[in-house]
Amino acid sequence: MFFVREKAFYKTVFSIAIPIALQNVVGTVLNMADTVMLGMVDAKTEETIAAAGYANQIYFLYSLFIFGMCSGSAVLISQYWGKKDFVSINRVSGISLMSALSLGLIFTVCCFTFAPNIISVFTSSQEVINMGAGYLRIVIFSYLPATLTLILGGSLRATEQVKIVLFTNVSAVFINIVLNYVLIFGKFGAPVLGINGAAYATLIARIVECSIILIYVIFFEKRVNYRIRLMLKPGKVLIRDFLRYSSPVIFNETLWGLGITIHSVVYGNMGDEIFAAYTIAAVFEKIGILFAMGFSNAAGIIIGREIGAGREKNVMRYARVMLFFSAASVFIVFSTIVLFREPLIGIYGNIDAATAKTVSNLLLVMLLITTVKGYNTCAIVGTIRAGGDTVTGMFIDITPMYSIAIPLGFVFAFVLKAPIYLVYPVLMSDELLKVVINTLYIASGRWIRRITRDESNL
Repeated sequence: MFFVREKAFYKTVFSIAIPIALQNVVGTVLNMADTVMLGMVDAKTEETIAAAGYANQIYFLYSLFIFGMCSGSAVLISQYWGKKDFVSINRVSGISLMSALSLGLIFTVCCFTFAPNIISVFTSSQEVINMGAGYLRIVIFSYLPATLTLILGGSLRATEQVKIVLFTNVSAVFINIVLNYVLIFGKFGAPVLGINGAAYATLIARIVECSIILIYVIFFEKRVNYRIRLMLKPGKVLIRDFLRYSSPVIFNETLWGLGITIHSVVYGNMGDEIFAAYTIAAVFEKIGILFAMGFSNAAGIIIGREIGAGREKNVMRYARVMLFFSAASVFIVFSTIVLFREPLIGIYGNIDAATAKTVSNLLLVMLLITTVKGYNTCAIVGTIRAGGDTVTGMFIDITPMYSIAIPLGFVFAFVLKAPIYLVYPVLMSDELLKVVINTLYIASGRWIRRITRDESNL
């Protein structure tokens, strides 16, 4: 049978996947609200959107470092969750938290110091560089609280505590949207800050989000019972395990994020109007893949739990169903977006007709690629990686991107001078190759590995 006849399985899947998907939805709504409001500031809509987009590429790249640590630690945490080994969960969470905060501090100092130089990588427009650097030098101070939120939220999700993470994210989005309105447009006596207002709103919202999740972990969390003493003394064995299984994931996410940043450099050098169109289309792309991310996270938690509990016989059939859900959810959601793309694009107010037309063409091209991307996300992040095989997942994810897609993208963009709706599918062509490799490797079952240790060996 293709589908699993177990009500408890589906109940668990949807109880994890839906809150995570909704968390991603509200995060994307926040990004969309920023872009929509900035598009209403003045006549320089494309320049303002591009400046914020370039600055946010830095957070995107940084967040992938942190996501790599979260995902790598989740491989261990989910399997220890299956064993009900709460001491090891505390220690792995501590390693992840200390590593991420150290990285965040370095990143904050470097980005604040070299903000104009960083933005100039994406564009030669001095006006856009100045706006982007000003935005970055404010929003950069949100990176450390965001790091705490992401690491602790990842640990909570890996132990099937997803509702509190959703609550903190919804709260942050609500605060951010309200503050965007007040600070961008100067409402209720506040000064008109424009793009810098959006940066301050993001900073305040992330501080509030971090505060909520810290209060929950310190005073209310009872399932794992996080203890600072254990988190600060993880032990050499678990540090080695963390490095062994997290390093390929961090390397994977870093190189993948760098690859996506290279995509942005390509689009940015095609013109600020082109990048503004891509920034808008990318918001809809993220919405299209949100439920796939939810199912991918659910797959990772369930697969890790089953392996940790010694129930490997369930893993292959659970993985098969989750892969189907991931791809199907993307196709359904993104088809709806494509169907209503004209009124959705119209939300962005002052963008000119040429930019709107480019967005419309991009969304049509994105339908097939985004569906395949949803499948690959669940295959690599939620299945192969969660099964304990982080190295193979890394090679499958990265090799086609750098050996095929990016070189061809440069040829189409700068040699053939192709339009963006042709450059985009070329830059994303690695997804089509990965779907074949992922399917064959998952069918082999070689990715299913138990990586936990007995407490006596820690």
